[in-house]
Amino acid sequence: MHTGSMLTVVFDAGPLITACKFESQGKLVVDHLLSGCRIVIAPRVEEEVAIRGAGYSDGVAAGERIAQGSLQVMPLTERKWVRHLAAYAVGDGERDSINLCGQVKVNTLVTDDYLAFVAAVRLGLEVWMLPDLVVRLAEGERLTVEAAEAILQAIRPRYHVGVIEHSLVHLQEVRERVESGGAS
Repeated sequence: MHTGSMLTVVFDAGPLITACKFESQGKLVVDHLLSGCRIVIAPRVEEEVAIRGAGYSDGVAAGERIAQGSLQVMPLTERKWVRHLAAYAVGDGERDSINLCGQVKVNTLVTDDYLAFVAAVRLGLEVWMLPDLVVRLAEGERLTVEAAEAILQAIRPRYHVGVIEHSLVHLQEVRERVESGGAS
């Protein structure tokens, strides 16, 4: 596996719920992801998923990982883009996740919310959906291609078929580069 610097990503609630709900190869998707990247969340996302969602298995899983320190809750001390985000109909968690990206050095925002995706791109952030993160971790050899494919199949029910198929095609390209010994 890869030994370079750790990839740091900010998750909003949607991808966190998905990662804490679905299993692949005998463990939760979030645990696969945590072996390849650092996941940071805003307190509002913790509230949405782990506190208000404490009655659900995904909320319990998120809460356990927060308590263990594997999921890092980072306080929002700066709201850099209040005026930019004011007219978007994004939820509090998405808004705070975008603002968290403006506050800390992260590689990308991981969101499945369309408007949050658009707003973040327009603010100049790198933005991925959860399947994009899975593929990127395989590209960087932080997940095996087989593990990445299993994760994509596991989370398939949460996404439009085109999103998963696109990711599987991209993952096949990664597999071909790995098998040919080429650089990713």
